[in-house]
Amino acid sequence: MQSITTKVRWIVAILSLNLITIIMVDIWLNMDQKNDAKVINIAGKQRMLSQRTVLELHRLLVDEDAAFEKLQQARSEFDRNFKKLSTTASDYRGFSNESIEKTMLDVHANWNRMGGLIDRYLVGDHNLDDLKRIYEDGDRTLVLMNKAVTQYEEYMMEKRLIAYRIQIFLALISFGIILYMARTTLQIQRNFSTFLEHSKTLSGREAVTAKSNNELDIACSHIDYFLKNVEEALQSATDAVEKSEVATSGLYGATPEAKNLLEQSEDVIIQVGEELHQTAARLKKLKSNLEKANAMRNPF
Repeated sequence: MQSITTKVRWIVAILSLNLITIIMVDIWLNMDQKNDAKVINIAGKQRMLSQRTVLELHRLLVDEDAAFEKLQQARSEFDRNFKKLSTTASDYRGFSNESIEKTMLDVHANWNRMGGLIDRYLVGDHNLDDLKRIYEDGDRTLVLMNKAVTQYEEYMMEKRLIAYRIQIFLALISFGIILYMARTTLQIQRNFSTFLEHSKTLSGREAVTAKSNNELDIACSHIDYFLKNVEEALQSATDAVEKSEVATSGLYGATPEAKNLLEQSEDVIIQVGEELHQTAARLKKLKSNLEKANAMRNPF
């Protein structure tokens, strides 16, 4: 059976561990949400850039100023963003799963095919069939990036759901520990009330003068009162032994039978005195321990 001190230590340890874990999960959720927002933002830009590429190509066909530069900028930005999302060494690589990776591979294949058609179209091969396929590839890229964004959102919601479940589980454990702590506190209160009643019975008084109305101070006062009575009894016993030794010292010259009886009585008196002194030593040690416990409870 575990002691109350051991129970309290386990309660404090488990509650502290739960609290630390909940705080760490909160920190992870906050950091993860920031990174999730960045990933969703980049993936959203990819949808826009796929359509902007087709738009700038159309503007280039009607000889709009700076259309070629804007077209190349859109393609370059799309490639940079795709590396951020898909490169193994990227900081955002950990925010994807197998389904997202498969979709991004389809995006990459479609985008490369579309880029090859755009390059061929720009060098002077103005094939209307290629232009039609470019528009179609642009639409497919948009659809695939929409799918990727949806998959990113679903995957991030799954991670949050797992974190929330962990927090709920830890909260339930903490609630159970709090109930157990309340039960242990009631047990301590009952044991302490029993201890206080025993101390009253030991002292033989219903009320004693204590430093405060605290139950521990009252119990210590009862025990202190009892110890004073014990010390007075020991002193009276010691005085009685000394008087007995003085009274019997003049009888040693009497008959041998009387001498033997006196020697036996002296041995008994000496043994009783030793036992009384040992009892006194134990009681003083008990008093010292109680005073130390009270001092630890009230360090200031």
